[in-house]
Amino acid sequence: MLVGRGDKPTLKQKYLSVSKPLIVNFFIAVTLLVLISLLPSTIGPPRISSLFKNKEIFSHLDEAKKISYIIKSRENLDRENIHRIYFQVEVLREVDDKSLMAVAQRIVKEIISQEYCHAIRIDFGRYGYVDFAPYGEWERAGETEPCLYEKYRFKYVLNLLLS
Repeated sequence: MLVGRGDKPTLKQKYLSVSKPLIVNFFIAVTLLVLISLLPSTIGPPRISSLFKNKEIFSHLDEAKKISYIIKSRENLDRENIHRIYFQVEVLREVDDKSLMAVAQRIVKEIISQEYCHAIRIDFGRYGYVDFAPYGEWERAGETEPCLYEKYRFKYVLNLLLS
């Protein structure tokens, strides 16, 4: 209804009409956003930056930037709520044990920064393999919570290659 110049708008015409379900949905959405913002920040990938500073565990992490490698495959070996990850990795040139340790530490750092897991095995083919698991033992995966990495250690089973 159009209001002419001489007509006075009625009370109903002065205010914007909004349906009740729209207002209710708006308040529910705002309430949910407020509740989500109040959730603790510990939900999600773990905050483990202090673990990476532990030079006893991540002793060669800085050297990994110089080494070229390819992750050929990743396989999730989940069984009975235990999340293990298996990688096949190829290094692109002859390397020594310290270089393999550095690559393994870099891969582990990237993975546990993004997701929880109980154990990680990195298979370097003819060079051997590296486990990152509770107490360094692949078989003990699941004995600790996947986000509590304080008891996790590297176990290096590397072959010395003679030229």
